[in-house]
Amino acid sequence: MLHQLDGALARVENALLAFLGLGLLAVAAAQLVFRMTGGGPVWLDALMRTATLWLALLGALVATREGRQLRIDALVRKLDGVWGTAAAVIVGVFTATICAFLAYSSYTLTVMEREGEGMVFAGIPNWWAMAALPIVFTLMGLRALGQIARPSVLPEHVSPEITEP
Repeated sequence: MLHQLDGALARVENALLAFLGLGLLAVAAAQLVFRMTGGGPVWLDALMRTATLWLALLGALVATREGRQLRIDALVRKLDGVWGTAAAVIVGVFTATICAFLAYSSYTLTVMEREGEGMVFAGIPNWWAMAALPIVFTLMGLRALGQIARPSVLPEHVSPEITEP
């Protein structure tokens, strides 16, 4: 069941990534035309900044899903067998802990922005734009924990391979 949930979440992430990427490209082209003609909506820059933030967050989430995120795992690469697996577990737990701290901090920031009632663009509150932060950091932390249980994500020399004589 968790595997099906992970697959569904991956499809949603990929769709959002494609939608935001193409949308950002279209808005950038429209802004270029508006600047050449001397007009256009004032809030277009803020929309592009927000879309860029969300695109970066989704890209980081996809990188975490695929095990291609930036990791400080020099120890995991140097150790073999049980020690390498233990080091990979420690790195995964450390990553999840950092993501949990970031999720909590960004949640607190989002709540403060909601109380501040500021607008980011076109009447959309700031906290709507920031609401992606705690969600993405929570999902990244859960994925980091999930990678501990999946040996296929660990470096090749750490995961035990079954070979026939």
